Amino acid sequence: MKKWILLPLTAAFFFYGFTTKTIDNPKLVVFISVDQGMPSLLKKYDHLFTGGYRWLLDHGIQFENAYHNHGYTTTGPGHYVLTSGRHPGNGGVITNQWFDRELRRGWYCVEDTSSTELIDGSTGRSYKYIHNTTLGDWMKSANSKAKVVSIAGKDRSAVLLGGKSPEIALWYDKKGGWTSSTYYTEELPQWVNDMNSQLKVETYVDSTWDRLVSESVYLTNASRQDSTYGESDWSQKSGYNPTFPIVLEEMGLPSLMGAFYITPYGDKTVLQYAQKALDEYQLGGDDVTDILFLGLSATDGIGHEFGAHSHEQLDNYLRLDKNLGEFIHELESQFGEGNVLYVVSSDHGAIELPEYLVAQGIDGGRIPKPTRDELYSRTMKEIGQKIGPNKVYRYGNFFYYDKSMGFFAKRKATKILKKNLINIPGIASVSTREELLKGGDSDVAVRLKNMVHPEKSPNVYLIPKKNWTWRYPMGSSHGSPYDYDAHIPLIFAKGGAKGKTISKEVYSVDIAPTVAKLLGIPYPDDLDGKPISFK
Repeated sequence: MKKWILLPLTAAFFFYGFTTKTIDNPKLVVFISVDQGMPSLLKKYDHLFTGGYRWLLDHGIQFENAYHNHGYTTTGPGHYVLTSGRHPGNGGVITNQWFDRELRRGWYCVEDTSSTELIDGSTGRSYKYIHNTTLGDWMKSANSKAKVVSIAGKDRSAVLLGGKSPEIALWYDKKGGWTSSTYYTEELPQWVNDMNSQLKVETYVDSTWDRLVSESVYLTNASRQDSTYGESDWSQKSGYNPTFPIVLEEMGLPSLMGAFYITPYGDKTVLQYAQKALDEYQLGGDDVTDILFLGLSATDGIGHEFGAHSHEQLDNYLRLDKNLGEFIHELESQFGEGNVLYVVSSDHGAIELPEYLVAQGIDGGRIPKPTRDELYSRTMKEIGQKIGPNKVYRYGNFFYYDKSMGFFAKRKATKILKKNLINIPGIASVSTREELLKGGDSDVAVRLKNMVHPEKSPNVYLIPKKNWTWRYPMGSSHGSPYDYDAHIPLIFAKGGAKGKTISKEVYSVDIAPTVAKLLGIPYPDDLDGKPISFK
């Protein structure tokens, strides 16, 4: 039987060394996940911030050595860990999608075949098939009056942050509005319909994503020149020219509609929907603490396309700083100083453009898709000839063994996979899940262990070399066990507090139990994380 760690529900909200002021539990917690957030960029652009990031850093405790302690650093596992306090290998959200051996098909991490998406009737999204609880669920269990709202650009972000029983979870439908599934509500609330009708994403086609401030700021503060080879080109015009500013008309309307949520305008829209949700659900309106989860996706989309140190990403950080500043100002005005707890973190980091790394003398590169695919094809053909068809399944860059395979067939398949796939440029090892679980105690080895689930996980993994990415032929990515993907921001902030930086190492699994302890609510005792000390 699952036990819960009990805490006094009347506990005061107090950070040791954070402020001399103590207050009752905050009216509202605002938990912000900046997708592909990178502490290195917060530090790099600190002197440029005047809005939300400035406020959070000036009024918050920043843990400068916060890390995900799992190896496959992607959006699904990252958001799952932030609010569940469990490693992916423990809880089973092992990546964004994986191969289901029973169904013999791919399974999306928040797929819900028993519900439907509200706008187009496609397969729904929810937390239904994830068998544990999250921070929002613990709050509701402690007091049924607590309200939970989750809004994000990505469906998996909204679902995994919100947990099993939020009032609503909303995400962008890639068609011009925010949506949900019948798991949460039979129809979209009228306020969402109204905002969707007012949004009119198609009108952005006449806009240009231009510099927010003087060009000299970008030339001085970006690590590399604009239009560096390796950046993606969003324009559909002929020729390769990934130059900032970006004329949105050149993207074409279908591309703009699909990508809106990964632009700075998408993040601004999330904050606008959040502001409306505060009123509609009366969040923070009584003496029971409520929580608002926000998943901001633009940093991830822009980082994937242009790289962390691009002019586009710098501009995005400046715009997010401005928009967060306006949002926080409204909250502080509405609820009063010290009555809102802000928690800021991220689902993962990212690797810089390989071309830039190589130019800096760093050994790195892109795992070549043509070579990879040719070796995959040759290897699967050999397995079919020597073991039989439908015994080994390739799903992405992972390999799964059918449940009917015996010991000797698995051993033979593993030998073939290892022999062939180690020849892919940029691959450090071809390892079985058993080998990963028996790994050493280095940071990388521990992260690899924590990503392995005994039933869901692949039988064979390809582990890339450091500073090598699967992204090909352009852009940047993440998903490795290395520090650049695992290092994340972590800030706890509230009005009236004085900013402080703590250098001790903490982990993403610690965040949910830390917030629970600050709120004085019980949390399960079988978590992988533990509350962080602010001393």
